[in-house]
Amino acid sequence: MSLKEIVNVTITRETKAVSRVGFGTLMILGRHKRFNARLQYFSSLTGMAGVFNTTDAEYIAATVLFSQNPSVVRVAIGRRKTGDNCILSITDVQNNTDYEALINGTSFKITSGGAATAILIAAALVAAINGGAEPVTATDNLDGTFDLDPDVAGIPYSVKEDSKITLSGLTTPDPVATDLTAVQEEQSDWYGLALTWRTQADVEAAAAWTEANVAPKTFGAASSDANIIDTTDAADSTTIAAVLKANNYARTFCIYSGEAGTKYPECAVFGQFMPLDAGSYTVMFKTLAAIVADDLSETQSINARAKNCNVYEEIGGVDIVREGKVAEGEYIDVIVFVDWVQARMTERIYAKMVNLPKVPYTDEGVGVIETEIKGVLSLGIDRGGLAADPPYTVTAPDVADVPTQDKADRLLPDIKFRGTLAGAIHATDINGVVAL
Repeated sequence: MSLKEIVNVTITRETKAVSRVGFGTLMILGRHKRFNARLQYFSSLTGMAGVFNTTDAEYIAATVLFSQNPSVVRVAIGRRKTGDNCILSITDVQNNTDYEALINGTSFKITSGGAATAILIAAALVAAINGGAEPVTATDNLDGTFDLDPDVAGIPYSVKEDSKITLSGLTTPDPVATDLTAVQEEQSDWYGLALTWRTQADVEAAAAWTEANVAPKTFGAASSDANIIDTTDAADSTTIAAVLKANNYARTFCIYSGEAGTKYPECAVFGQFMPLDAGSYTVMFKTLAAIVADDLSETQSINARAKNCNVYEEIGGVDIVREGKVAEGEYIDVIVFVDWVQARMTERIYAKMVNLPKVPYTDEGVGVIETEIKGVLSLGIDRGGLAADPPYTVTAPDVADVPTQDKADRLLPDIKFRGTLAGAIHATDINGVVAL
């Protein structure tokens, strides 16, 4: 006789994992041919160095991101769709030296002769590539450069050249919004967005895409346009800061920096708050590693901040971000925390529906939903995003009062909660008296 006939123990696994929104991941979108997917994750600069050159914009932006302390765990690098053609130029001619280009990960290496020229080196690389099996064709331009094209139009290929060769000629045939949608459809586990270029039309398009996107994202932009700091808010309608403010964008922040043209201060801002729990920080007062603070006059700082454009300046001997706002004027930390609450509630309630045999349409079943909502709100208090006093409230209808049609549709309506943001102190006004 089996013991199971006497004692029958059944264990049900409620272990189906629900994908969680990656609030700690920044996606840096670039124009490159370093890989064929639309997005790839990297956990370190060392890992990136195997795919990118250290002079690539994507690598430089990631360096700024990883330089913050504490540091993010990973970065996502996105790829815009690029045209078929690219150009490789021999920019450093050396005798008896290896020259290498990796195409789809396959190495094509030649060694220059004792009387090397750019034309001879390019010709040797063209012969090596065309003699290989990768589905690309190299065309010698007879001037120390050569073109690469796929054998079948539209098929992507990756290229990584060594430091003595320069890749150029990349085009981006699709609008940036189309590229962002394609990247998100392939991999959506990222929350922040930054671009590796500063074209204002593209920045505006990325901001509009972020605002309209169903999945909550936050976009960071940076500019060194002097008109941001030298023109008043009332007189400015053309800078990126003014345009973003005029559109009341709640999911885009802008930072003015004199280094915006060569570095990525928006990535430094992301790097300051992304390793932290949503609700536990304010972006105000953060000191950015790898970014030099601007020496702004009081008027210049006011001009930028009146446009809800953040600045990075020295105050009282400390370099700090001011004010930590998005373009509409709300604080970045509030936007991120509210997104976090929405995402975690959605994930926890969905997990219950997936893992339980069913959530019954009874007052007890409603209680299951309420419990998950309260769990997220309580965690929000623990993390500092919500105030404990006044306490949050959660209300749900009695099943007996739910309309029959909603019950037939298996829809539970009218669940509501209310909580108070803890906020953060950014300034104080203290009055005191001292006396003998």
